[in-house]
Parts: sequence; structure tokens; C-alpha cells
Amino acid sequence: MNNRHVGRRAFLQAAALGAGMAVTSKAEDAPVESQDNQTAASIKYWMHGFESEDPNALAGALRDAGFNVVVAGGAAVIEAVTGAGMEAWLCGGGFPLVRDEDALKARDVHGAPQVWFGSGSPCCPEIQEASLVSYTKMAATEGITGILVDGVRFASPASGLMPFLTDFSEQAEKRAGELGFDFSLMKRDVTALHVLLTGLAEERSSFFARLASSSGMLEWLTGHPGILEWLRFRRTHTTSHFKALSAIIHGAGLKMGVYIFTPCMAPLVGQSYHDLREFVDVFAPMIYRNYPDHPGPACLNWELAELPGELGLAGAPEEAAVVNAILAWAGFAGLDIAPRVETVKKELPPETVGLETGRARALLGKDKELAPIIYIDDPMMKDTARLARENGADGINFFVFKKDWAAMTRPAFV
Repeated sequence: MNNRHVGRRAFLQAAALGAGMAVTSKAEDAPVESQDNQTAASIKYWMHGFESEDPNALAGALRDAGFNVVVAGGAAVIEAVTGAGMEAWLCGGGFPLVRDEDALKARDVHGAPQVWFGSGSPCCPEIQEASLVSYTKMAATEGITGILVDGVRFASPASGLMPFLTDFSEQAEKRAGELGFDFSLMKRDVTALHVLLTGLAEERSSFFARLASSSGMLEWLTGHPGILEWLRFRRTHTTSHFKALSAIIHGAGLKMGVYIFTPCMAPLVGQSYHDLREFVDVFAPMIYRNYPDHPGPACLNWELAELPGELGLAGAPEEAAVVNAILAWAGFAGLDIAPRVETVKKELPPETVGLETGRARALLGKDKELAPIIYIDDPMMKDTARLARENGADGINFFVFKKDWAAMTRPAFV
């Protein structure tokens, strides 16, 4: 992320922000009856981040405003949060690039090293071990209720075409063999996908048109079985690492949560709601519909717009057809979205949050806690939060704490 993406990278290491600010609560900030007949008390509200020179004052203000959970690190913060009667959670990363060495990096279909979201190859044993060690240390933290796992995945479209078309490193080849996957088949068909996406505009448009329908997608995939092999490999490897983290977190008597990609994007990065529901306690789909900064991994607007933009489709004759096909593939056909790359980059309508929340609920069933994390600076927060609630959310998580949090989150309680 760029420098404006303050918070997420820091909180991946469960570090409390150090900037100062004292907050006082007001009686009118208390939750009230919502228009969709749910009381705020029936929804668990989470704040990702915590920023104050007076932790006790801020913790009290968040509690009085209706918050139940704070995701942030630091002994003073945890003490203040738990002292205010709220749950304190930490957040950990996935596959951090522990050293800037090509041997640790993911490789694209041409063998070039790629870094995505500060991550290396998910298949690199040294990186996996570093991940396990970091969670073991976090799990020993006193006073916390649970740990949210973030970044356990492969690269997504928002990181760019070549980072997305990984991992074809030697580590990945060895891992694929261990798991019984055909590495050569994967590389053959992912290479074919790269050629198609970067080739003739007419062929690319035809490809996206196929993706717009289930039958067209199936027809194309049957001719490129290595794509499904690649996605299945990503899923199997990622689920294995999640299970290893579950053993650490649950072994310490803590709850395990996941910051997971939304249902329309999760299969692309190796995350499976079906697999994870067996051992994860809290699911927090990252449904940022209007995140403003580039790049925006996990942000719906950037995940759907990045590749068309990188491929030069903005303003091209085929732009509308391609964007419409991508929106249809994501399950957003019929929504009021102009089929333009720049429009999608700017924001998607609140209905996308409702749709993805409902899809997550359908995948998880009724017995798993579902608390989507949404962008705190949402000018349509009232509708966004309402649609999340109406579509099965047990809670709402706000990313990321800002000094004027009260004004930003207030509509979520209305």
C-alpha cells in the first residue's frame, strides 16, 4: 500500500498507533433503534485501530458510543480496552517478505520475481515459518480475546497482472508436487491467460464476454483445466496454513478471526469460506466499496478495476463491454454502475456490500459470526451499514480508526 494507506500495514503487526488525541463521549452518541428493526445492541461493533494519548478516555468513548471490540495492540491499549468492558483483539499478517531477496519472492509465469502487499512466496518455507512464529508470539499476549488473521492468501488482481499470475517459483513447484497438483499444467494455462489478456483487443473482448455468462465461463475453463488446477492449488495450500495458525491461536485458548476476501474474490486468492468454516470463529469479509487510495488489495472497487485499467481499457472502444462482463462475473449485473474503469475505481454502490454480505452468510450458514469490515470514511455509511445488517451480518467492523470516528460511524447505529 502507499503512504496514505495508514493503518492496515501497521496493524498487520498488531501495533498500536502512537499519534495522540483525547476523546470525550456524548450522550447523543449512544446507539438507538435502527430503521431496519434491529437495535444497535444486537449488532457487535468493531473498531480496527486505536489512536490516542489517553487510551482510557478513548476506550470509554468507544464503549459509550456502542462499540464492543477494538483491534489494536500495545499493553496500554489492551488494558484500556478491556478495562472499559470491551474485547481486545490483535491482527496478524500472512506471508511477509522477511528479507528483500529474490529467492523468497513469488514468481510470475515468466519467472520474474514479484512482491505483492509486502509479501513473498506463500510457498517459501522460511516465510511460512516466520508467520507461525509471529502468531505464536501474539498468542502469548495477555488480555486479548482473539486474533484476526489477515493476508494469508496469494496475490489478487489489485496488486497488478503479473503479481496476480503467481506463484511459479521453485518453492511453489515443490509444494504443488507434495499436494499432488500438476504444476506444468497450471503454468501452461496461466501463461495462456496472460497471452490472452495482453494480446489482441478483439480476442480479449471475446474472452471477457464469455466470463459474463456461466455457460461461457465453463466452456472456456474446460479448454483450460490448468486454471482450475492453479486455483485449487492456491486454495489447498492457503487452507493448510490457516489450519496451522488455528492450532496456535486455539491452542492458546483464543478465538480465531479472518480478514477474508469477499465471496466474489476469495476463490482467486486461495481463500475458501467452505474450508475455513470448520475452524474459524469470526469471518470479516473486507468489503471496502469506496477505498480511495491506490493500490487497494481487498477493496472491491480496486479489485474489479485494476486489471482493466492496467490493460489500457479506460476510454477504449471495448471498455463498456469488458467492464460489464467483469461486473456480471462478480455478480453485480443489474446494479446502477456505469461501465467505466474510472467509475468503478472511485466507488461501487452500497448494494454491493449487501450482496457480498448475503453471499458470505449463505456460504457460512447460521452458526458462524459474520462481521464485515467496511471503510470508515463512507459518505453513504447509513445505507452501507443497513444493507450489511439486513443481509445477515452479526457485526460491523470499521477500517480504519480516524480522529473524527464518531461522526463517521454514527450513521451505522441509526
